[in-house]
Amino acid sequence: MTQDVSIRLDRLALEVPIYVQRQRDVRSWLTVMLGAAFDPPRREIRTLLSDISFQAREGDRIALLGLNGAGKSTLLRVLNGAYAPTSGSIAISGSRQALLNISLGFNNEATVRENIFLRGNAMGMKTALIRELIEPILDFAGLQEKSSHRLRTLSSGQRMRLGFAISTAVQHDIMLMDEWVGAGDAEFMAKAKERMQSRVAGSKIVVLASHSLGLLGDVCNRGLVLDGGRLVFDGGIDEALKAYHDVVVRTQDEHGGLSERLQTTGTIESVSLEGGVLRLKGWALQGFIAMPPLLAVDIGPDRHVVREFVRRARPDVQRHFGLHDPVCGFEAELRVPGLSSLAQLGGAPAMFGGAHESRLDGPFRVSSAVKARLAQSTGAGS
Repeated sequence: MTQDVSIRLDRLALEVPIYVQRQRDVRSWLTVMLGAAFDPPRREIRTLLSDISFQAREGDRIALLGLNGAGKSTLLRVLNGAYAPTSGSIAISGSRQALLNISLGFNNEATVRENIFLRGNAMGMKTALIRELIEPILDFAGLQEKSSHRLRTLSSGQRMRLGFAISTAVQHDIMLMDEWVGAGDAEFMAKAKERMQSRVAGSKIVVLASHSLGLLGDVCNRGLVLDGGRLVFDGGIDEALKAYHDVVVRTQDEHGGLSERLQTTGTIESVSLEGGVLRLKGWALQGFIAMPPLLAVDIGPDRHVVREFVRRARPDVQRHFGLHDPVCGFEAELRVPGLSSLAQLGGAPAMFGGAHESRLDGPFRVSSAVKARLAQSTGAGS
């Protein structure tokens, strides 16, 4: 008889000790040495999660929402078994696959082949299964010729590809993800995206934390909103996005200065090309408060930053999210050398937004109408 897959948390809490050093003036190396010897750090207990209760059943695709520091990654690690709760209970039925730290278990001095064994053991795989997976993993990561090389000789991209290939080599009942993983060059990214979609489709329960709210809206049917380590909302994904918006607005009112903690999301609703100018229309919001100052579009291997774009009022989006400001629509234009038809895009362009070029969230969601039009243009070769 097949066992039902489920997750159940009841009043779960997690507390961890931290060590805090008293602030003191540094006048010389001697004061540093004396301070270290006679003024040891003070032990404090910090609560990371408090009173978390929810259940997940087969078919649930759960988004974890919350500002940075809300406890999303910590909760994923509790679900994965990396952290044991301080109080309360957790019961999980079914095998788990976690894409949290895909470098876990690696050793720089071991070979690539040996690291497949190390990482596989860290994931709880049996030795016989790891042996069967070595060649498929090397093939997927494109590292057959590097199998006997030490890990430290690989580039960061090659290490990422290896970690991803190992982490997704086996289908599990429950998938836990901290961000939608992508790695490597454009060719590998396409393979990685296809495998991720396959693993998500094959999982009975998915729990995903991501800065891309558009992605969460596409993948998930349910949302959990965390605030300060507490679960403040559990419900349908649309209602969860609204609840997250309320948390952001309240925190903004109480503290201000949230730009580094706000996530940017949006939707591409129209794509057209005329005279070599690509035009994109849609809406974008940073933290469900205001439009991000920067937009960016990835076309092939190149990222095009759009600093100047037309802003439009979108009362429909304002009503849906309960926004204070209706100006959240955009009309962006960019000239892409060599682009003469939508078919050359190979699908919907990936669009991002944020406050700084170094921190752009996305990709934005793409409307079904845009997907259909681009698919038609690609099929027609026009």
